[in-house]
Amino acid sequence: MDPIGNRPLPAGTLRYLFFPTEDYKYFARAKEKPFVDGETIVKAAWAADAAVLCYARRGSQRMMDNDLVDSLAAGGLTLQAKIGENPNDWNAPGTQAFFATGNNFAILAFRGTEVDDPQNLHDDLDILLVPEPEYKNAIEPPLGHLSFITHLFSLPCLVHKGFRKALNRVWPQVYRLLASYRQANPNAEICITGHSLGGALALLTYSRFADPRVSAYTIGCPRVGNSAFRDRLASQNGLGHSRFVNWNDVVTHYPLESALYRHAPQQCYRFDKDGRLNVELNDAFGGDCEVLKQLLGGLPADFRTNTAVYDLPAPPGVVDHSPTRYCIRAWNCV
Repeated sequence: MDPIGNRPLPAGTLRYLFFPTEDYKYFARAKEKPFVDGETIVKAAWAADAAVLCYARRGSQRMMDNDLVDSLAAGGLTLQAKIGENPNDWNAPGTQAFFATGNNFAILAFRGTEVDDPQNLHDDLDILLVPEPEYKNAIEPPLGHLSFITHLFSLPCLVHKGFRKALNRVWPQVYRLLASYRQANPNAEICITGHSLGGALALLTYSRFADPRVSAYTIGCPRVGNSAFRDRLASQNGLGHSRFVNWNDVVTHYPLESALYRHAPQQCYRFDKDGRLNVELNDAFGGDCEVLKQLLGGLPADFRTNTAVYDLPAPPGVVDHSPTRYCIRAWNCV
């Protein structure tokens, strides 16, 4: 699919890798291209806006609550809840999300990794695979001995330990919001989304809240689990998972493809370097090792503590992870 629009991309700097741009207008074309009954790319554009808005920043500056509410209102969305580990501070370290409702649909968006949040970075790097029990729409996983019996007869479903911990810290809040909305709106679509780490949490939530009217749109998502996890997602009777990747986005190559980690699904919607949207079937675009090598060789050593480096160019593959670039790429194809 060739891009229809021609909105330019933000500068390829570390600033716009770590933060959304200051002037991006969320859901600017929402009335022209509504979510309900929209095509996959339309819903993906909405999902990308929600995923990036969840960072709640204008550049490196935190958004005020009224800015968040007004940005959602541009899409006809009403903020129902901010989800986080600290009830008094939504921007405290850890996991954050928001739940918003529209006309016969809802969006649950998870925040991705923040460069100034050490808890996020710790979760990202905790790549040990651990069992992910079958929740089947429950707030708690099944009893351990039942899960063990299941594993005796099939390949165990394993997921990234850090991602699982990050979701578990807010799972009771997430589950209650989804269950309450579903009870009141039995036929409405619930779109679960997130960028980066947020995409991983969205995918785990989609897996746990197995529901025929739930969809997942992940934006620049890393690998989350093994082939059994991928097969579990594929076997669910929901509206499906659509995975979007911007060219050689380095985060989508992490953790390395192996017998342990697989993308779910392998099919992926990928923007090429000119913004054309293609459907790809291979798991590792351009080779994981080569892209990760570019990352390790291109980031300044003090990028987390020295804000003066934010205006330096981001290395190849890294700039493709820029959150606002995903939004613009998606809407340019609508």
